[in-house]
Amino acid sequence: MDIGGLDKLCNYVGTRLGNSADFTLRPIDKPGCRLAVMYIRNISGRQYIADRVVAPLVKYCDNSFRGGFDSLLQSAALSPCNSPEEAVQSLLYGNLVVAAETDRLYCTVVGADNFAHRSVSEPDSDVTVKGPRAGFTESGEGNVAALRRVIKNPDLRVEKQTVGSLTGTDVFIVYLQGRADEAVLSAVRRRLKTAKASCVVDSGNIEQLLAPKGSFFPTLGSSEKVDKVASKILSGRVGLVCDGSPFVLTAPYVFAESIQSAEDYLKPAWYATFMRCLRFFALLASLLLPAMFTAAVYHDSWVLPSVLMESLHEMEKDIKLSFFAEILLMLTAFEVIREVGVRMPRSVGEAVGLVASLLVGDATVEAGLAGTSVLLIVAFSETSGFIVPAMSSAGVLLRYLYLFAAYFAGFNGLLFAFGLTVIALLKKKSFGVGYMTPLYPLNPRGMEDFLLAIPKKTLGRREKLK
Repeated sequence: MDIGGLDKLCNYVGTRLGNSADFTLRPIDKPGCRLAVMYIRNISGRQYIADRVVAPLVKYCDNSFRGGFDSLLQSAALSPCNSPEEAVQSLLYGNLVVAAETDRLYCTVVGADNFAHRSVSEPDSDVTVKGPRAGFTESGEGNVAALRRVIKNPDLRVEKQTVGSLTGTDVFIVYLQGRADEAVLSAVRRRLKTAKASCVVDSGNIEQLLAPKGSFFPTLGSSEKVDKVASKILSGRVGLVCDGSPFVLTAPYVFAESIQSAEDYLKPAWYATFMRCLRFFALLASLLLPAMFTAAVYHDSWVLPSVLMESLHEMEKDIKLSFFAEILLMLTAFEVIREVGVRMPRSVGEAVGLVASLLVGDATVEAGLAGTSVLLIVAFSETSGFIVPAMSSAGVLLRYLYLFAAYFAGFNGLLFAFGLTVIALLKKKSFGVGYMTPLYPLNPRGMEDFLLAIPKKTLGRREKLK
């Protein structure tokens, strides 16, 4: 290899990889012989490197070495390395590069890939019918290696910062050089460095530290799926891997991502577009349906057909509580049941949730505390909220807000509250990026991946987020 010596080779490889935190250079200096072993942590087996590569080099290599790696290293896979760029590519595939300088520079590639794998089990928080099942684990370096396994590109950069004065938690910033927005990257670095936290044990803590004060809607994406995060990084986002958490964050995060699914890019365009529209209207129904019926019953009965209003009054005539009280009671009961199902041990949580739902539904009707119409409205509203999990937390509070606005001011109050929400979304930014991108500011090219889903045009494309 003609590059001018061992030091220049090591400097080139380190610079080409952006001096990533997971790049390791192990120098070995002997009389008349200088050596270097280069590899990327966690995608190359460290014990294998120590026993089969470093130990023989330290013991047997001297100034008489003339490139005989075959007889020196105890490896089943050796191949010559003819250029610095070949060395970089070999490292990305989990191999290690061994360079020795005596009378000239000799270099070889040793097969030592040890990519982190996990058993085939899809994360519970992000279920897909079709597509990869691999999920992240609680190992920060293992999660970075999992992303390396998908994105075998020398421009993938990994930076490490330590957050938490008591826990000293490692946080890895993962991005693709040339695609990630520098302003976003600088903002992430700055906020992590200035974050004042004594205890960081999960990526959720990182999310709270990086989110602006008073943030009501999520400003960072979160996923357990390797392929989903890798796709976001390829599109130009910045990944945040927190050691100890299986959830990897991505920044910036925009509203359009809440109605997108990784499975959309694996299905026909017409079906994926239909499902996105369905998710969008389900989100609106989840937020507005109880409030709309409340406004119609108390203020604007003309909005609903007379037949439907008569049927509604007929079902509600024997109920002891007012319609508003029924809605409020059932919404709260549903949230309590959902929280019980989440907090209980998994072995009994589902059973408790099912029994509680049956008891509440049947008992409230029999006791005359709620009518079947209210149960149907609340059940559809709450169930629809699960189709857009990213907005579920904000959706719970907005549902109550719209309900009270509709009760006190009818449809005018509901429209006013909804209008304030839309204005807040239009003004909101995530790391300097408009939250309603590409709808506002309007980006016709970006609209191909909003409600529309055209995988052939959008898959792997760098998103224009500003």
